[in-house]
Amino acid sequence: MKLIKREERMSHNKKMAEVEEKVVMTPKCKSANSTTLVIERKAVEPEVSDKIHVAGGDHTGIIINKEKNYENGVTEPCHAQLEFYVYLVSGATGTHTREARALRFWFKPNMPPNERPYEAQAFFRELVSPQDFPKDYVGYIKKIMKLMQHKYNQLKLLEVELRQEAAGPPLPAYIEDSVLNQTQVISEQRVLDMIENAYPNPLTVDDFVTAGKWSKADVKDALEALEEKGLTRAMSEGVYVRQHSVDTQVVKQMPQLCSSRQPSIAVITALYCEKQAVDAMMDNQETYVRYTTVGD
Repeated sequence: MKLIKREERMSHNKKMAEVEEKVVMTPKCKSANSTTLVIERKAVEPEVSDKIHVAGGDHTGIIINKEKNYENGVTEPCHAQLEFYVYLVSGATGTHTREARALRFWFKPNMPPNERPYEAQAFFRELVSPQDFPKDYVGYIKKIMKLMQHKYNQLKLLEVELRQEAAGPPLPAYIEDSVLNQTQVISEQRVLDMIENAYPNPLTVDDFVTAGKWSKADVKDALEALEEKGLTRAMSEGVYVRQHSVDTQVVKQMPQLCSSRQPSIAVITALYCEKQAVDAMMDNQETYVRYTTVGD
C-alpha cells in the first residue's frame, strides 16, 4: 500500500512539473474612465468555463479570465513603472481624447534588482515602437501578452492601466495648412511650423508645395533663410528637418548603448515644443536620429 501511494505521489509531481507556464489576463477594476488589467505568468491547467477563454492556434498559451479579480496577488511595490500618453481620435466626431497608459512591472525573484529597470525599459521600447504601434485596445493588450509570452520570460506580473483624461477638438499641431479652405501666404514661420510638426521626419520641397500650395521658388527661399538662422538642416538635396540646439547624430541604425549609458526613464512627446521643454531639463544629452534613403 505504501508503494502504491508513493508511485501516485511521484506521478502527481511529474504531472505538475510538465505544466507549462501560461500568460493569464484578468480584469482588476473598471470605472467610467479607466480600466486596470493584470497580466501574469502562471503554471496552470485551466478548466473549461464560460468565464475563461483559452486561446488556441498562434495564441496558444494565452488565457483570458473574464471574471474580475480585485487583487493582483502581490504585496511588494512594483519593481518598475512607466507611463505615457496617447491621443484617441473618434471616427464619428473627430474628437481627440487624451489617455494615460501606465505599466507596472513585477519580475521573478531570480532577476537581479539592478537589471529590472533596463528590462522594463526594453519591454516598453518594443511595445511603443512606431513601426508597429497598436492602433486599438485589442492590439495593445495582445502585443503586451505576446511580448511577455515569447520574449520577456523574467517578467512575472504586469499591471496595465488605461485612463482617459480629457476630450476636445483636435490639437493645433494636428491641423495642417493643407486642410484649410484658403491658400495662406508663405512665411518662414509657417514653413518652420510644418517642419516642427513633422519632426523627426524630414520634409521635401514638394511636401511644402503640396500642403501649402506655394511655389517651389518661395519654398526654397524660406528654407534657405531658416537654414542660415540655424533652425533647419538639409539632410540631402531638397530634404529638410528641424535643427535644434542639442547636437544631433544622424545614423542609419540606432546604436546599442552599454548598460551604464542606458536611460532610467522614458519620456514620450508628441509635439516639438514638448521635446524642447524636456531637453531643457536634461544634462549630458545625446540625441540620435535614424535617417535612411530608399531607392536611387
